[in-house]
Amino acid sequence: MEKQEFMVELDGVIGTIHTYTRNPFMMGYTRELKRAVKHDDLDKIKIILDKVISWYNEEIDKIKNDEYIFNKNMHEKAYFILKEYRQAIQ
Repeated sequence: MEKQEFMVELDGVIGTIHTYTRNPFMMGYTRELKRAVKHDDLDKIKIILDKVISWYNEEIDKIKNDEYIFNKNMHEKAYFILKEYRQAIQ
């Protein structure tokens, strides 16, 4: 995935995360991720992606199994996009 495509998807990814959590760390990570992408700060992007992906690693099974989560497929897509972009910027 290239940067331009990731930028197109980023608001959706962030919005999806925010439908699930108001965790202050995640709120900060997503805000900073958007800023880092805008400013081409590759080191910061990698750090934040690692943190957000790690959070999803812990939460994705809970999300999938929670009967009250209405947008499970959007979380799976967001998680995939984050991992795909992180792999692309190795």
